[in-house]
Amino acid sequence: MWWIGNRWKVYCGTMALVFSLRSFSRRSNGCVSAFTTFAPTTSATIATRRRRKIDDASRLLLLQRNSNQLCYYHSSTLLLEQSSDNEEIIRKNGRPLLDWYSEEGKEYELPECGEDEMRELKEGQRIVAFGDVHGDLEKLRQFLVTAKIMDEESTVEDPIWVGGDTICVQTGDILDRGDDELACFRLLTSLSRQAVEVGGKLILLYGNHESLNAVGLFHYANPGGNLEMEQTVGDVLDTSLQTNRWRLQFAGNQPSRWAAFEPGGLLAYSLLKQMKVAVVVGKSVFVHAGLTTSHLNGGTSIKPMNQAAQQWITTSHHGPNNNSGIQYQSVDDVIAAANRRAKQATQTQPSCLGGGIGDMSPIWMRTYSQPHDAPPSNPKAQSMIDALCFTLKVDRMVMGHTPQNQINVALNDKAWRIDVGASKGVMDGHVEVLEILHSTNGPDTIHILRYNQSNKIPYTQRQIMQPSNTIPTSDNLYNSIF
Repeated sequence: MWWIGNRWKVYCGTMALVFSLRSFSRRSNGCVSAFTTFAPTTSATIATRRRRKIDDASRLLLLQRNSNQLCYYHSSTLLLEQSSDNEEIIRKNGRPLLDWYSEEGKEYELPECGEDEMRELKEGQRIVAFGDVHGDLEKLRQFLVTAKIMDEESTVEDPIWVGGDTICVQTGDILDRGDDELACFRLLTSLSRQAVEVGGKLILLYGNHESLNAVGLFHYANPGGNLEMEQTVGDVLDTSLQTNRWRLQFAGNQPSRWAAFEPGGLLAYSLLKQMKVAVVVGKSVFVHAGLTTSHLNGGTSIKPMNQAAQQWITTSHHGPNNNSGIQYQSVDDVIAAANRRAKQATQTQPSCLGGGIGDMSPIWMRTYSQPHDAPPSNPKAQSMIDALCFTLKVDRMVMGHTPQNQINVALNDKAWRIDVGASKGVMDGHVEVLEILHSTNGPDTIHILRYNQSNKIPYTQRQIMQPSNTIPTSDNLYNSIF
């Protein structure tokens, strides 16, 4: 159940996410202001996060935040504010909100990237990849310019693809921690549409923050990012529907953000449907956090994961909308409906998009990337990645998720860690891009490209060497794997 009073308690399974509630703020047109503020993260907060368990149904970890994380809402205001017996409002009640956002959604159209496994490339074809963006539009521009796929003289509002047949993979986490999340998506999708016209590709992967947003968990969102959602999504729906009562069904939990990213939501078909959990390009597999053979469920392909994600994100698990609020008789009805909406999404979420801190899912695990800038501490990491690469017939895995001080490679050149914490909301790290030149017969040529630096950095300068006594010998390697 969800309760609202002096405190709002959200129960998912047996776990609770507790938010303090204080006075709400209203926009001039009477709509709820959906801004959330955060206290600085403390060591006690981090310890609390790590102690929390994962809900059995959704495998989604709900993080307890400090007591001054606020969700502004006063549902009785909207219940009393506007009559629900208007015939036009009732007529619009059960329809998808996308019906009133289809034109605006075209700005976020992401082309289908093609096969989940693109192995047949031309000799010398460029593959570039970069990590987490987290709503930082300027750092995203730097990534794209450094990767030599965006004209540095063009603007983020009107970008120009100059990458030719380059294949670019962004490894997830566009959302949260920044103020320009939707602007980042518009920039990426614009370039992606241009790329396919000249034989290139710009592929977007799911990160854990896209998954969190899809199930209504917004505790990493910035106030500025929420404002962008309100101005870009909420205002449009208010005007198109000629009412703000569509917000009731989200119980004040960032209705514009939730409506945009939930399964079957405003961006489910134009954007999220085309995103991948993992993709193979040439001799590399790209994923947000990591892959193991267990994620393949006994198979030898990543295709089932991507199919499961696509099917889930394009299905409205909560059923018909209540855009008019006519079914709600009380605040308790509003809260109960929002709780059901969240649970139906989490309980149907495929395991490849589920999980939480410490979990081993493809969007949450840190086996190959932690500690940062050092050999992985898990003694099984080498055998795990060897088994995965052997099964998928690839030479390496490229991942983001865990911030590093610089792009580096560990585990005998198989684990490329490319999240450099570039966003100001993370570490404000220096932008770097991984570049791979495909070879059809010999080894690929790999460099690191650094923003505002003309010289390419040879990958050998970024090798993280594993202590020799922890590397399995060739004699016992596959015995330990299989």
